[in-house]
Amino acid sequence: MLGVYAVDKTRRNLLTGMAVCASGAANVGYATGRSAPLGIVGDRASNKIGTSGDATTKADLAIRHDLAFPFQHFEKSFSDRLPLIQEYMRSEGLSEEYYCKGEAVSRLERKVAALFGKPSALWCPTGTLAQGIAIRIHGERTGRNVLQMHPTSHLVLHEEEGYKHAHGFEPSIAGDWREPLEAGSMDKAAACMIVEMPQRHSGGVLPTWEKLEALKHKSHEFGVPLHMDGARIWSCRPFYNQRSFAEIADGFSSVYVSFYKDIGAFGGAALIGDEAFIETARIWRSRLGGVVSEHWPVVCDTLRLIDNKLAEIDGLVKMTRSYAAFVDHTSQYSVYPNPPQSNFFHVLLPVPPHVAEAAQIEAAKETGIWFTNRFWNYESENRCAMEVKFSETAAVIPQELLKNAFSKFFAHI
Repeated sequence: MLGVYAVDKTRRNLLTGMAVCASGAANVGYATGRSAPLGIVGDRASNKIGTSGDATTKADLAIRHDLAFPFQHFEKSFSDRLPLIQEYMRSEGLSEEYYCKGEAVSRLERKVAALFGKPSALWCPTGTLAQGIAIRIHGERTGRNVLQMHPTSHLVLHEEEGYKHAHGFEPSIAGDWREPLEAGSMDKAAACMIVEMPQRHSGGVLPTWEKLEALKHKSHEFGVPLHMDGARIWSCRPFYNQRSFAEIADGFSSVYVSFYKDIGAFGGAALIGDEAFIETARIWRSRLGGVVSEHWPVVCDTLRLIDNKLAEIDGLVKMTRSYAAFVDHTSQYSVYPNPPQSNFFHVLLPVPPHVAEAAQIEAAKETGIWFTNRFWNYESENRCAMEVKFSETAAVIPQELLKNAFSKFFAHI
């Protein structure tokens, strides 16, 4: 047994580093009962899998263990969570709040500002809003309308060019698909450089500490602010020898973090920076419709979860590396990056997404395990990247069962 995962109705804590349960854990899984179609891939036009003319669903397959984004946590629904949120609020003396004001949201903002070593933070309902606000402020401060991004940036791939149509920026794209941005790529004309840490579409790659420091130095030299897309920053500390989030973020003018990725809250994000930056961001949040009427369920859910989730993340990164090594040693397919630098990685497959999706369905029929909703094919129509992420749902699966599921999947490719 590599670890123990304690599961009860109110607390689930990762107690040891690798968190892979022994026999009996197979029955702790999640039978989804959901009917959403499978096959979410890089090409948005291809979002269903056909089986004899009918769409196959996870419910059809009776999945017991679902590792797929975004359902990576035990508490799946409001009906599961609301009593726990209510209990947390009572224990902390919190009550309902409105229009992004109150003790709960202020407490969360203070907490993340301190974590990242910045003077102030602002809660936002979505990351897209938070980053749109950030680039507007950097544009206003620098008087520039060029936005430097990696080709895998979320703003490039998933936001319908909002940076251009909503915020008036022109793109400056730099860097290779599977490599992080480097100082030598910095555009002096940019209002800011967005650095995603880790880069999702690159399998979770990060710049080395030395290259990150070089980026910060060049930012200061050129007067180009750095903005961190830290949607998945929570799993990065092991790669940086347990340096604090504040050390990692030092030199960045602004930071965005997500609260539903890894933390597992229902939603929400934060924008972090200096006091003047955040006060301006507060105005833009209002202008752009981000002041929601009742934020408190999402905010209190975040407060309830964040400390325990951050305590678990190192164990999940260790587990990720262990299974990546298994895939590397037992299959003909490449893991990227190898070893993983966060709690997810890509398996690079020399087939189009529909072939990988069909293989996953067959493996799921045999094992009850569903790996991913994402077979990214942005790089090539006839190749795809299988995204595999390790969260607490993976920690309850017996080691041999999960290894067998990998083997079954690869056998069907």
